Amino acid sequence: MIAWSVTRYEKLRELTEDGRLSRDAQQHWPGLADVPESWPLTPFLIQPSVLNAYGADHRRLRGIMDTAFTADRLAKLADNLGDRLPTLLVAFGAPGSGRIIDIRQDFAQVIAAETLCDLFGIPKEQWHEARQAMLELLNPSSEPETAAVQLKNATDLLAGLISSKQQAPGSDLATILSQDPSLTDEERVLALVVTIAGGLPAPTDLITNAVVNLLSNPAQLTALLDGAVEWSEAVEETLRFDSPVQHMPLRYAVHDIDLGDGVVIRRGDPVIMGFGAGGRDPQVHGDTAETFDVHRLNKAHVALGHGVHYCIGAPLGLLTARLALAALFQHFPHLKLAEPVDAMSPLPTFIFNGKTRVPVLL
Repeated sequence: MIAWSVTRYEKLRELTEDGRLSRDAQQHWPGLADVPESWPLTPFLIQPSVLNAYGADHRRLRGIMDTAFTADRLAKLADNLGDRLPTLLVAFGAPGSGRIIDIRQDFAQVIAAETLCDLFGIPKEQWHEARQAMLELLNPSSEPETAAVQLKNATDLLAGLISSKQQAPGSDLATILSQDPSLTDEERVLALVVTIAGGLPAPTDLITNAVVNLLSNPAQLTALLDGAVEWSEAVEETLRFDSPVQHMPLRYAVHDIDLGDGVVIRRGDPVIMGFGAGGRDPQVHGDTAETFDVHRLNKAHVALGHGVHYCIGAPLGLLTARLALAALFQHFPHLKLAEPVDAMSPLPTFIFNGKTRVPVLL
């Protein structure tokens, strides 16, 4: 398969606002007929979720999900996270203890998964089980039979959650989905699945990448700890410089799109959005585009998407990362990387960007 790759900041913004690009493969990608079912991205591209919907169908699904991210609900989720963070950090051990933890698996991933559990309205006694199901959903076994069991377990858990909210509603995303009569049962479950697909790995890698970059730039970390720079600035610079989502497949041209300079995306052509590259565009950030700097005044990026498919959970993800980083470094102000960054393996994917593990010394 051949696809266009868009990497320039302005072109990314322009095309993500262009109604001539669709995410609906079944309507707008003739090449879908030639894609084997065994291709790893096939389920991701064809599931009838808000991520792949187009036009009025997308507006319907997104409008329902948006109601879970009101200011009041975000404030409550933030309060709950603030209450959990001290317990998690104390459990790691005393500052200066010499203990090594994996900041990705032991900290960032736990926070991201628990925040999703809270958002969904999963009972707290089921959080451990739900976190495991989420991880298996996103990283299934290479054995087909085991992977099928993992998928069934995860979808059964989500379907059961939605069913329970029909009987005992709360103030959470699962309740919103369970109570809307316009949704099918499949759409309800897929709304939670797509929220997991973005809401677990992206915040995990955002927090992890921020830790790596801040520990690699101690003077900038000091400015944050001293209050000279806000933690939100560190989050925004991480999104610009080290975006957790590097490439987002796929969009499809509904009509020919002339980009000028002899470049025409033909109807039916697939397009990959290089959101990570957009933040390092030298036409926007000049000679310092490849430098991490929390003091930078212009932190323009498209790490969270743009246009109608701008990340639904962006406000929650930003809030989660800011609170997590502030709590981590205030509790462990002398945190250090336990290995050189060059020795840390990258994630084996072109979609997400991060390290498979980030050992740190408390």
